[in-house]
Amino acid sequence: MAETILYGTRLSPFVEKVARALTLKKIPFRLVPPSSPMDLRKWNPQTGKIPAIDLGGERLWDSTLILARLEERFPDPPLYSKDPAVAAAQRLLEDWSDESLYWYVMALRWTRKNAPASVSQIVAGLSAFIRPVARLVLPRQIGRMPWAQGLGRLPDGVLVRELGHRLDDLVTLLGRSRFFHDNAPSAADLALYGQFATMRSGPTPEAERLLDERPALADFMKRVEEATGG
Repeated sequence: MAETILYGTRLSPFVEKVARALTLKKIPFRLVPPSSPMDLRKWNPQTGKIPAIDLGGERLWDSTLILARLEERFPDPPLYSKDPAVAAAQRLLEDWSDESLYWYVMALRWTRKNAPASVSQIVAGLSAFIRPVARLVLPRQIGRMPWAQGLGRLPDGVLVRELGHRLDDLVTLLGRSRFFHDNAPSAADLALYGQFATMRSGPTPEAERLLDERPALADFMKRVEEATGG
């Protein structure tokens, strides 16, 4: 089988989600981070977003579609339950994590206070030639996205409070289970882990505090790490 190459940086919750799915399924891969914003369009000409992956000579985009293809080609261990009702709940939670929780995290990363740290984190991996331009472009290009989505318009305190409520919902949903909706990690768990990892990556101390205040979620992260290579 041709080498599996994952394109992107694990600062992205979606790249992290795919990387842990590959590790869970024991598929060796090589991570290729971007050195320029142009790399994203080269890797994924359709949307210009990460992750992209070469899987046995097949180029794929979008974390959810990538996981679905992994499930087709490498069904063991499964990313979704064999119970249709449980699998449906897992897919819904995966989608909520990718399409809703993600925007809480993005909005918090691009508040006036946190935006400088977010920019510095992103440009650190780029080539020295690109960094000055990226520092100017990123706040306008990416920082406006949460504003357009809506959550970026909330006052900072309201945004943190609402994110805390969503994390409380997750604590309730998890209950005493090891993972969400099942006793084995699924795509939903990997999606949530990716968002939590981004929350802990540095620029959003408010999000780190929210996670620290909810030990059930910190313990959940440790269980995902145990199942997916640390």
